[in-house]
Amino acid sequence: MPYIDFKSVVKKVNLKPGGKKEIVLEVSDNGLDGKLDSLSEMIDCKVDVSMESLIVNYNVTINAKTNEPLKTYKVDDKGVVSEVKPQGEQIEADLGLPPEKVPIKEQTEQAELEVIDEFITSGMSPSYDDLPYDFQSIIKRKYEGETYMKMASELGISSGKIVELVDEYRKRVAPLAMKWNEWRQGKDKAETQSGKSEATDDNPQSDAKNVENDVDSEQDNDPQSRGESDDSDGPAASVDKEALEQFILSGQAPIFEDIPYDFPELLKRKLSGETWMQIANSLGTSSTKMQSAWSKYKKLVAEHMAKSNNGGEQGAA
Repeated sequence: MPYIDFKSVVKKVNLKPGGKKEIVLEVSDNGLDGKLDSLSEMIDCKVDVSMESLIVNYNVTINAKTNEPLKTYKVDDKGVVSEVKPQGEQIEADLGLPPEKVPIKEQTEQAELEVIDEFITSGMSPSYDDLPYDFQSIIKRKYEGETYMKMASELGISSGKIVELVDEYRKRVAPLAMKWNEWRQGKDKAETQSGKSEATDDNPQSDAKNVENDVDSEQDNDPQSRGESDDSDGPAASVDKEALEQFILSGQAPIFEDIPYDFPELLKRKLSGETWMQIANSLGTSSTKMQSAWSKYKKLVAEHMAKSNNGGEQGAA
């Protein structure tokens, strides 16, 4: 039985005669590479389709005077997100004064689904009395391949209801997830810069330094909102993204004892359409840990390539 899994953009929903609907999907990049034969076998066949938006739309309450969110958040060194009470509101509370009434408005924001789901599965997302479900487990099981229908049956609710509850929970924690993701990226960048400084002290080779600077500036969250997470190393002085990935895929990249993953094989899976979260779940680890190791691995491979290039040039001279 043919089976394919791919990501796309819904472009149109056309009403056809006889009550039929035509859905037009647009697939870019290599989303259907190696899958067209299976897709062609499905023409005129009945298929089971489920679609979930990779973008989460959520509302933020804004102070109409300052155009700033009424709620802001901070993250401690352990990744716990908490609300920051505005200074004026805190003074009013301390003095026992009634809170000032300010004009407000709702503003719609967007977030990548994967960022929110990573926040939920990290165990850092809060629980709410009116949403008494283990959403961390639900999201993890969904990425492991279980259906909403199966989980809904276990909870004694309909599949439509569980989807509604998950959607509501994602929207509610979205502002916290965005702040947590900002903290996570800053933490990773600081750690990478610290490692870069140490490497620069040990080996001030200009080419290796340039490679480090470019690899450090990457973010492994997908630049497409495209909804998919992907890496975006900026092209280095002597090693660009394509050359780096081709070298890794060639099997010539060195093995590093402190990197516990087979990244040449995992990169193949990533380029075939899997997300880092799906890959991490299949290995029983977190996507945050996986992406941190991937960044470190690419940096080490880039340094190896830069040193090899330098050695080749010196030998040629």
